[in-house]
Amino acid sequence: MLTSATTPEHLAVVRLLELLSDSTPWNRSLWGIGIVLALDELYEACAVMAQGHLSELAVKRVMASLNKRVGLHPGFTGAEKKLLHQHLQQVPRADSVAHYTIRQVSALVAADYLLRWGRVVEAGNLNVELFARSVAGHLLDAGFSGHYLRDFIGTRIEASAPPSLAQLCGELHREMFASPPRDMEVLLAFGAVPRLVNGVPPSWLTGAQVGDWLRRHGIDSAAVRAPVALVITVRARDAAGAAQRARSESDRYAARALLATGLHLNRLPTLWVAGSAAPFDLDHDRRGVEVKELYREDRIFCADANHSVDAALDLLAHLDGSSPVAAVAGGWGAIEGLLAAPADRSTAAGNLASLVTCSFPRAELTRLAHLVRQQCPGRYPELDSAASNRARSRIVGGIIIAGGMPPLPGLSDQAAVTRMRKLFHNPREELATIRAVIADAFHRLYRQRNLILHAGKLDSVALTPGLRTVAKLAGAGMDRVTHGHYVQQLEPLDLVAKANMALALVDAANPLQCVELLETD
Repeated sequence: MLTSATTPEHLAVVRLLELLSDSTPWNRSLWGIGIVLALDELYEACAVMAQGHLSELAVKRVMASLNKRVGLHPGFTGAEKKLLHQHLQQVPRADSVAHYTIRQVSALVAADYLLRWGRVVEAGNLNVELFARSVAGHLLDAGFSGHYLRDFIGTRIEASAPPSLAQLCGELHREMFASPPRDMEVLLAFGAVPRLVNGVPPSWLTGAQVGDWLRRHGIDSAAVRAPVALVITVRARDAAGAAQRARSESDRYAARALLATGLHLNRLPTLWVAGSAAPFDLDHDRRGVEVKELYREDRIFCADANHSVDAALDLLAHLDGSSPVAAVAGGWGAIEGLLAAPADRSTAAGNLASLVTCSFPRAELTRLAHLVRQQCPGRYPELDSAASNRARSRIVGGIIIAGGMPPLPGLSDQAAVTRMRKLFHNPREELATIRAVIADAFHRLYRQRNLILHAGKLDSVALTPGLRTVAKLAGAGMDRVTHGHYVQQLEPLDLVAKANMALALVDAANPLQCVELLETD
């Protein structure tokens, strides 16, 4: 099924696998949550608003985004769209009929969501990007890990008789119900006994018990040296997902231990999940926040760093690897500190979305330019002689517009060429769509911050999925802020003004304007 990317079905599978990978760069990553979780998020937001912890304006923003998504979604019936539209004319009050209707529709759609996409595919109504983002978001929101899903899909499409895309949707639907969330045990081991006022609890494993637990679950214990270990029980659909949840719990313990004793927990660098022979890296859970400008401009150890930018970067680091609560607080603090209007902190979400959106075309074209030079040496001498990424991006953009792009061996890169061709055809509308999706992700981060800090709510339905979607985007946006400040000598909000103007004025008559929306090399 994956020998070519010449059909929409092939492209859809390629994009789905790409969106499920942790290593996918920000410009090709999953930026939003699934539609079922978006319904659940609105239901929760209405209840929290009634408690005074979210403003009506914030809930209206959630509602407007959901209405638009449902209206464009081919998996909803006309009657379902009409029903939701009728009940979302205004913000539903908690415990009203409209409020409960949101929950009822969510349950109805969740029951056969993947089968609905199968019917859409069979009807020939396949939008590749919408399919891939919708299905990937739905599966990850449901609690599957990307690692598990890539293995599941890969095994089937590499079979001697691979399924069609519609059939694959059916198999994923069946897997949703065959692998429900269940309690799973994860072993967290320590290289030294933590300081505990009453000593090691009886429920912990000590000495030989650690090795016994590992062997009992079919895990090689020969190289494990741990005087004490804790078995954490988490709910997950697969082993990789269990490890991910155990990491968050472990980070919470580490933070509490440091506060209580001033000492770091001496955790072994590996986690073990009962039923899985392969170990999991304790430090694997970086969320992909990268500000590469600090390296490019050699500012990692810069002593004359700008205090406001430097403080924001310190806060942003929490978004990459800290516990969900610290990640939300630190991540939003970094964004708000540089990009919020004085009277409305939520404006930072849209401001950063503009910067990320303006960075998108260059990010895609830079990679494609590199691949063309690598795969077609000497064919485009102008690429070899170009003095900057901007120049190379303009050349490759021109090749795409002219329809002369050579075939690339990577299927995901072929899919990227298709997306860029669509963007060049109607840049203003396509960039506006991208900005809206990215802004939704940043507004979700702001709402999570408010739920945590004002409502003390640590179990929001969108907390973990929201962090998954926003982290790489935040890194990309702060990378532009850093470059704008240190290289272009622009204040963050001045750079936002430049970005907003570029997005408003870009025109299909000159699509290569997309290459230099922020005029950075």
